[in-house]
Amino acid sequence: MTGSLFQCTAADLATKNPDTLPPDLSVGEAHEWLVANEYDVAPVVTEDGPQGYADIEILSEAPAEAALQSHLSTISLANIISSDAAFGDVLTALYETPRYFLGGRNEVTGILTRADLNKSPAYIHLFDRLSTLEEQLAELIIQQDIDWKTTVSFDDETVKRIGKRHQRAQQANIELAEIHYAQFSTLTRIISEFESCWRACGFSSPGSASRQLNELRTLRNAVAHSNLVLETTSDGVLEQGRTISDLEQIYRTLQQCLAALG
Repeated sequence: MTGSLFQCTAADLATKNPDTLPPDLSVGEAHEWLVANEYDVAPVVTEDGPQGYADIEILSEAPAEAALQSHLSTISLANIISSDAAFGDVLTALYETPRYFLGGRNEVTGILTRADLNKSPAYIHLFDRLSTLEEQLAELIIQQDIDWKTTVSFDDETVKRIGKRHQRAQQANIELAEIHYAQFSTLTRIISEFESCWRACGFSSPGSASRQLNELRTLRNAVAHSNLVLETTSDGVLEQGRTISDLEQIYRTLQQCLAALG
């Protein structure tokens, strides 16, 4: 299944051919340039190739008149990521470190940061999988022969809206089973209330199913409405909104469900 879905790699997300700094600047000049361009980091390059990178946090603590070359950070294997790293690997890597460099022959070809997860390739990648999961959840409910209209306490308006969408599809000769016209939130509620369904998705309890499916629903809404997938690029306990660790866990749930139902 995954082979037919949209793949998103580190190269798809990274800022390509990033601006670079010469090494003969002062710390103050380099810091001013980073601030003016709204960069956190930038490679420092000579004719011989990359010499390291300037980090705005480090420079802000160094004397402004000092030589930039004395306050460079090293570009090492620890902060280099393969251009073909898959989306899940990108999430894991960015959880560990907030930025990476992509490289070619003695050159920096890209910079990947947590903020890049809010770019369109990530949205397409996630939407493809969330849409597939939505179809699979509807099919699971059909396969389990769930009498969802009478056994789940939906309000009358929810059932009516589903019925109207189904009726319009019938009139257009593009009819599917009625459950396919339910919203994602409706599907996840049904799944979390029936043991045969939540176990089929790989969950261990109804509480776990309800919580994790709700997180998937929230992510789906963000993707569908082009809201931020990653709501904060830091990961402190005081931060509000979806963090990199949250996104990594939700994506793991998504992959788990797809694998269980695929």
